[in-house]
Amino acid sequence: MKKFLFRLLCVVTAILSTQFVNAQRVALKSNLIDWATLSPNLALEMRLNGRLTLDISATTHPFSFTIADIKATHARLQPELRYWFNRPMARHFVGLSFLGALYNVRFKEHWYEGDMWGAGLSYGYAFVLSKHWNMEATLGVGMARLRAFDYREGEEKPDTPNLRKWSPVPIRLGLSFSYIFK
Repeated sequence: MKKFLFRLLCVVTAILSTQFVNAQRVALKSNLIDWATLSPNLALEMRLNGRLTLDISATTHPFSFTIADIKATHARLQPELRYWFNRPMARHFVGLSFLGALYNVRFKEHWYEGDMWGAGLSYGYAFVLSKHWNMEATLGVGMARLRAFDYREGEEKPDTPNLRKWSPVPIRLGLSFSYIFK
């Protein structure tokens, strides 16, 4: 998974380095829904041309506490290529989202430790609040490949991941505020 994330970062960096900086608008964003789950997050969105932007978000939940017999930590990286129907960073858009994540979840006495990667489609709307501020709502669905060590507390952790499956996932769910640098 680390190799995958490193390669993805290299590809994104190569794509971004070919763009003209003076033709871009850049936005710094944060998702309120992730903050509600105590997951600090930050996203960067860059204009690629008159209709396309690239959004790269990173989220983590490093805290280790239990609520209702559930304990979870995770880290995820989500790049998304967006097509804007009006102009970049205003009104309707559709996106092609990718997901890479590491997770560790305990539900009662059952542990899942693993990674997932996936892709999906999203739809969103950016409300222009002022020259530099936007509020954005996003919803997306997709498929993800889950790979995990699946075991019960007190049992020995398996040597290799024993859970491998494809699953439908909400690839994007967000209510974000963004600051646009012009």
